[in-house]
Amino acid sequence: MALKKWVALLTLALFMASILVGCGKEEPTESQPSQNVSQQTEQGTSGDDKQGDTSEAKQAGEIRLATDWPYPFHGNPFGAGGIGGAWWFAYEPFAYYIPKTGEYIPRLAESWEVDGNKVTIKLRSDVKFSDGEPFTSKDVVTTINFIQAMWQWPYEIEKVEATDDHTVVFTLTNTSFLHTLLTDGAMATLTPSHVYKDFADAAAEVAQLGKEIYYMEIEGQTVPEDKKSEYDEKAQQLREQINAFAPFETLGKIPVVGAFEPVRVTQSEMALEANKYHWTYSQMKINKIIFKKWSSNEFVWAALISNEVDAAHPSMPKDVVEQLSTLNPNLQVLTVSDLSDIALVFNFNRPLFKDINLRKAIAHILEKDKVRDVSVWQANSYGEYSHGILKSMEQEWLDQDTIQKMTKYTNDSAAAEKILTDAGYKKDGDTWKTPNGQPVQFTLSVYGPHNDWVLAAREVVQQLNSFGFKVEMQIIPEGMRDQVMQSGDYDVAIEFGATWQGYPHPLTGYQRLYEGDLFKITSFPAKEKYTTPWGELSPFDLVQDLKEVAQADKDKARELIQQLAYITNEYLPVISLYEKVLPIYYSDGYKVEGWPAKDDPIWTLAPGGIERVYNLLIGTGQLSPVAR
Repeated sequence: MALKKWVALLTLALFMASILVGCGKEEPTESQPSQNVSQQTEQGTSGDDKQGDTSEAKQAGEIRLATDWPYPFHGNPFGAGGIGGAWWFAYEPFAYYIPKTGEYIPRLAESWEVDGNKVTIKLRSDVKFSDGEPFTSKDVVTTINFIQAMWQWPYEIEKVEATDDHTVVFTLTNTSFLHTLLTDGAMATLTPSHVYKDFADAAAEVAQLGKEIYYMEIEGQTVPEDKKSEYDEKAQQLREQINAFAPFETLGKIPVVGAFEPVRVTQSEMALEANKYHWTYSQMKINKIIFKKWSSNEFVWAALISNEVDAAHPSMPKDVVEQLSTLNPNLQVLTVSDLSDIALVFNFNRPLFKDINLRKAIAHILEKDKVRDVSVWQANSYGEYSHGILKSMEQEWLDQDTIQKMTKYTNDSAAAEKILTDAGYKKDGDTWKTPNGQPVQFTLSVYGPHNDWVLAAREVVQQLNSFGFKVEMQIIPEGMRDQVMQSGDYDVAIEFGATWQGYPHPLTGYQRLYEGDLFKITSFPAKEKYTTPWGELSPFDLVQDLKEVAQADKDKARELIQQLAYITNEYLPVISLYEKVLPIYYSDGYKVEGWPAKDDPIWTLAPGGIERVYNLLIGTGQLSPVAR
């Protein structure tokens, strides 16, 4: 243990030395509180009160964060890498949602009403893009058309209409999409009409064609070949045009309605400046954001300790965290659930993994706590089950009667051996062989830049090889994760499992497993029926039913959740390893002060976009430069 601590601290020292040599240790500068800052709430001022205040007397407070972004920077949300970590500062959702309290905080929306499948959203009337152009309902319609055309999502929005400049009416296929509609940052402002006007008609046409085809397919209708061909041709042409569009290069900026816009981007640093037209501008005491390049977790935690970065959320070794009070007395740490889990996912196009006996044996072989400890020591352990419910939410959503029906996957080599032997597997020397005499041999893929995933993968490989399988680890290079996973060029992988980011509800995780992103890369046979205590059930059908009742009938929703949890645990589309937590580090009192208490519910907004927390704290004037 002493050697491990010495190695961790030596690594820290080397990283800090490289930072200080490259950047120079910057002493805090004199800062005065910004002028004209009121004590108003996040709703901001109305009318012309301080809107567009360009007074030079307003002080420019600064916060330094860490993130990633594409370079050369194109400023196109649909381009490779989008706009990186600037996303939540540049784009606004209709509302923020605080999971701990269940509270919605209006952003672009003043209010919303739900009438059946129709959602009417009233927009703020005091919103402008950072170039001074007014934001209207037309921009919302344009954005929905573009994301449906470019991403083939969200087809849950059947129709969107601008009934006046500040009213948008959505017709949804099911009301379970309401939460995503309100809180997803892509829903309103990605494509300003005055910037993307040359492509708007084509996007609307492609979006409509895509929806028509999608609705025909889910209703079991045959889509005419000429319709498919028309869609493919027009969609490809639009994608080529949009992917080639680089507004940051062409216009020298990207007009945004968010509180900050990117103004300078290099390979190592991104600078954002406050949008002087934003409704919270008059309350801001911080007017500039400097992003340092998140080149590695090690770089970021060293930058935190050396005060080069004011806040970030890297994985940090336990030994280093235990030394924080000595290394940097200003640095605080807290953890919140990241509303996601890390899992071992299978490619069901590989015959080997279609055998439930092999998957169950693997579930018994793995020492999940050991995987957690070497990967992310602060994470929540899953222990005995793999039911798709986050560990921190288990008591809230699962009945004890349901849990007692489930198989317990304890670390038990003898149980794994019996499962395999009963299924016709045999051990030949030190190697297990399948019933047809082939070695149980496969590759475990893992995305290289996620060093905590790599550590988890190494431990899993070691445990499986020790049992008698032949497993090799394959690193997925930076930038290739989506391509590898979506093409199915893997056997087994470390990936996010049943994530609840976006909507902290079991529906979100089960959608991902049985019809969404994870389903598309695993090809788990979700439409097949599986034996359960409630009869033969299809997880795909259960998800469709859950969509309809998730908000309207909580009792029925809970019943469906029990069934989905049982199927997930017994048939193992994935094996959950641990619930990911978000360790948040922030320097309190060095350059920035005003951080909320560690038990403040606002921190639970962090999963899926911690920049929203910073944005909210800056916009209310709570965060401010340290006055010296």
